Amino acid sequence: MLTCPFHWLTGLNCPFCGAQRMVVALLHGHLAEAFWLNPGLAIGGPLVGAWWMWKREISSRAAFVILVFSLIWGVVRNFLPTSYV
Repeated sequence: MLTCPFHWLTGLNCPFCGAQRMVVALLHGHLAEAFWLNPGLAIGGPLVGAWWMWKREISSRAAFVILVFSLIWGVVRNFLPTSYV
């Protein structure tokens, strides 16, 4: 697996840390494990994908909401116990 540059530099988890392991778990059919590896991405990814399929565009307002959600998730996940994330 590739090392996250943000985690390597700071020791903190970025909003996408665990995404590679999540994809591998999904490919093996382990849905619960994939969710626990990165719940923010597991929920947000399909929602953004569904929005894009429905609208065929991401408005600047929607992009802002996605950015804010990612930033909040990036901060919150570093305060959660390591057994959770």
